[in-house]
Amino acid sequence: MIWWLSMNELIVLKLGGSVITRKEEKEFEINSENLKRISKEIANALNERDFGLVIVHGAGSFGHLPAKRYELYKGLRNKTQLMGFSIAHKSMQYLNLHVIDYLQKSGINAIPYQASAVGILSNGRLVHFPTTIIKKLVEMNIVPVSHGDVLIDEKMGIGILSGDHLVPYLAKKLNATRVIIATDVDGIYTKDPKKNEDAEFLREINSNTISKIEEIGTSNAIDVTGGMKRKLQELLELVRFGIESEIISGTKHGILERALKGERNLGSIIKF
Repeated sequence: MIWWLSMNELIVLKLGGSVITRKEEKEFEINSENLKRISKEIANALNERDFGLVIVHGAGSFGHLPAKRYELYKGLRNKTQLMGFSIAHKSMQYLNLHVIDYLQKSGINAIPYQASAVGILSNGRLVHFPTTIIKKLVEMNIVPVSHGDVLIDEKMGIGILSGDHLVPYLAKKLNATRVIIATDVDGIYTKDPKKNEDAEFLREINSNTISKIEEIGTSNAIDVTGGMKRKLQELLELVRFGIESEIISGTKHGILERALKGERNLGSIIKF
């Protein structure tokens, strides 16, 4: 007999690449300490509350470095990029399997869901990504874990699917109740708080406050998946569908667990 989850609440959780890896320009290193703690916090929340969970994790240096080196974000222009496409995907698979391993060791029924095997882009925008299997997995109390990846692009040949773009797409398709973004800062600031002492923390993000944002850095590393403003605009769109989003710290102990257990106002809230 199969035990089905009620699905009264579904959370889409994004684990930022700068949280689970050491996102530096010359490193391919998993942040084992953070990943182990995060996995335990997720497990604690799942054991205490009845909710469905889908996880999307970022690429960190594992995806961004080969994407930049082979200029995959520019589309398919030469044969050398085909090897870059393969290398970038292999790097993301390596990272994904390690994320899965930490989650499973914490007692979470985690399973990988490969974006490049099912997704299609068109001019860099995700136009096809079936979610039927994801829904069934969640109903069976299994946690699908997807990630940013390199995909086939109908117009450009190849392209990059950012985890930050996949999250709102899945949230809408799955009728999620909440989106939680775990980053390496406390939330959203008007400037990079690591570089600017006068950076102002924004408790609420809406169409008005987003114009105040000059730059937001989650690390000193390169990122080929677009600026934060564009990513925030996509989260703002979710409000129209009744889906709330909050950007929190994924590096401070206990914040993620509290958020998954239902606590609000732990970071920056996205409001319309």
